[in-house]
Amino acid sequence: MLRRPGKMFLAVAVFWLLLDIVSKQVVVHMMDLRQTIPLWDGVFHLTFVRNYGAAFSLMQGQMWLFFGAMVLLIVLVLWFWISERPHHWMPVMGTALVMAGALGNTLDRIMTGSVVDMFDFRVINFAIFNVADIGISVGCAIFLFWLIFLSGQLNWKEVFNRPAFPEPDFAESDLASDCHAESEELEPKSPQKSKPKKQKPKVSLKERMSSKLKGWEEGLDDE
Repeated sequence: MLRRPGKMFLAVAVFWLLLDIVSKQVVVHMMDLRQTIPLWDGVFHLTFVRNYGAAFSLMQGQMWLFFGAMVLLIVLVLWFWISERPHHWMPVMGTALVMAGALGNTLDRIMTGSVVDMFDFRVINFAIFNVADIGISVGCAIFLFWLIFLSGQLNWKEVFNRPAFPEPDFAESDLASDCHAESEELEPKSPQKSKPKKQKPKVSLKERMSSKLKGWEEGLDDE
């Protein structure tokens, strides 16, 4: 964690911008246009060319796009610093290198209408580039590496372990209980056998009259 990320951002941006300006001035004053100096013959040369496009000679002749991209880049970097307030060295250095590279090439276009390029890798037939292009490419790589793997903004376990079909909101036990209840409703209920009622023994009229007479006789005897 950096205690003063703003100072580190300013130091890296100023250093890379000055390095870009100095290297271009050395090439302009020490070499002729289209001159090449082999530092490793057939592999790496110093070649002085003027680029009228963007980085790595792309989009030549569209100057207004470069200034629009520069303004957009400044807005994005400011938004990132205000919203995130980075304290890790990777986003600080990455944004500083990108900003310095963009400023270096933009200053060249404003002053001369073109960008001075000098690094010529011939072993892979790559486009000729400069210090500012290196800052933009390396800065973007550092920033993206931090964003994807270290910032915690992207949870790769959640992305790769996400099920193909969403899980239901209810539990399996609730589903089983509901199915069991529905099956019970569909099954016909077997009729319950009613218990036979106990029938009272039938008493004839003669027996009832005789029992009453006995009761009266016993009452008279008691008196």
